[in-house]
Amino acid sequence: MVTRIEKVEDGMVVQRAEPASDGFYHCYPEGQTMAKYMTRCSSLEEAAEFLTKNKRGRIRMNPDWSLIVENIHIDGKPRESL
Repeated sequence: MVTRIEKVEDGMVVQRAEPASDGFYHCYPEGQTMAKYMTRCSSLEEAAEFLTKNKRGRIRMNPDWSLIVENIHIDGKPRESL
């Protein structure tokens, strides 16, 4: 079970994946930023699966609701190692 998806820089968590106001985690395939390409994930588990299958996939994180592709860690492990 996945408990957290975070952006880590210099060993510090700087952003976290959180559900949007619609209750879903918003993920996008590589190179896409438009809502029509968005995948709504109902859980962190689904979002993690999307991100590990799409190695350059993106996810929205807070603060600032940024679209993140680099330095994604899933339960403390770099996405690239999963």
